[in-house]
Amino acid sequence: TTVDVPPVFIPKIGWSAKSWPCLLIARCIIRTRKLFDLLHTAAFYVSCVASSCLGLYVLQPANMSIGLQPLMVYGSVLGVMYGMGYLIRAKNVLSFPVIQRHRYFRIKQRMRALVKSSLLLPSTALLPALLITTLLTPTHPWGSIKAVLAAWRAAVLCVYCWSAGAHVLEVVFTERVAMANDDDPQPTATLISAMKHTDPIVQDWCLMDLAAVAEGAAGCRNRRAALFADETGASGWTPLATYCLVELTQFVQVMSSALPSVLGTASSGNGMKWNSLQLTTTGARSASRQQDLAMWHLQARYTRLCWAMRVISGLTAAAMKQDTYGLLQLSSPNLSDVLAVQLAVVMVLQAFLKHTSSIPSKPRNRLGRLIQRITLRSSSSSSSAAPQQHVDTATCALLDTAKTCTYRITNTYGEVLSSVVAKSRPLIGTSTESQTLLASFLAHRE
Repeated sequence: TTVDVPPVFIPKIGWSAKSWPCLLIARCIIRTRKLFDLLHTAAFYVSCVASSCLGLYVLQPANMSIGLQPLMVYGSVLGVMYGMGYLIRAKNVLSFPVIQRHRYFRIKQRMRALVKSSLLLPSTALLPALLITTLLTPTHPWGSIKAVLAAWRAAVLCVYCWSAGAHVLEVVFTERVAMANDDDPQPTATLISAMKHTDPIVQDWCLMDLAAVAEGAAGCRNRRAALFADETGASGWTPLATYCLVELTQFVQVMSSALPSVLGTASSGNGMKWNSLQLTTTGARSASRQQDLAMWHLQARYTRLCWAMRVISGLTAAAMKQDTYGLLQLSSPNLSDVLAVQLAVVMVLQAFLKHTSSIPSKPRNRLGRLIQRITLRSSSSSSSAAPQQHVDTATCALLDTAKTCTYRITNTYGEVLSSVVAKSRPLIGTSTESQTLLASFLAHRE
């Protein structure tokens, strides 16, 4: 999949969605809170244990074989530890690279981590396996030291095969898939139909390919021109731009709900006061919940949001020369909608970054503070100070992408955008704030 499971957080004892106990519960146990998913997770652990036991039995030398009971215990511990580590680190969630390189270089880059995990996991699983078998059978069931080393070597080979397969699958599944050739008579038909697929992997493949087309990748000139070839926009600009704008609008709404200063839409006339965030170190349970949900939404859909902004900004910039029918001015969505969404993404990311980096997170009771101090890495220098939230790198990276895409639009159209923003209704904040932000982009001050 390309989307992580929903988060779990317990604010009473200071466990946020990014703490390891909550990650363990959310990713390794309850997953999507459905019975079928619980059974599916249990089947995954069983398959890991079965594969581990079978691998140890096959790969161990015949003349140094350990007993069946130690082999089953070692295989069970190894399989459970690998399965939990695979899920808690979200290895089942595909991580798309920023720069697409050849498979050889991408696999070569992962070799060091592959060897490290192949040596570390069997060594870590060996100690609890020895303890369990000693408790079950005190009469040295493992035999000699050479037999133990032979079993460890078989476990190393087994884990190496698992990890290598996982890395290769991720490399293959995160490569760009061209939805059409440049000389196809209808290059947008397959892309639009694939966008409606229910599998998020297929949707991400479409967005990745569309982002390359919108930015003028090699061999995509005719495909980009076909997006503006229909005077109604029904076979190109309208459905694709609407899909991306809906994705970005939902993101703005989720992020806005995590900010206490965002009390409504622009119609309220109050605007957003980024410098007047008020949140005490005790309580604020609802704000912490919304903050965790917003952070999960940002990280779970990070690559999709980047591709959506690249598609919108690339097509908007290309419309200057290739939009012969004026779809960007006459159809819906138009230039005003694109600019309003793009400015809203920048504004809400700036506000959320300030909010999460300045608000302390401290449980309201002593037990919660004690558990937080044990389970979380606190950067606080004294026991009375509240631990501060760390600046999230995904938020900073997405903000940089949003600014880059906004600059692509402002550098293409220039000062004419000022009149467009003045007549449009912003998604968040007031029209004055949107005009001020746009002026900073036009002056290259962002």
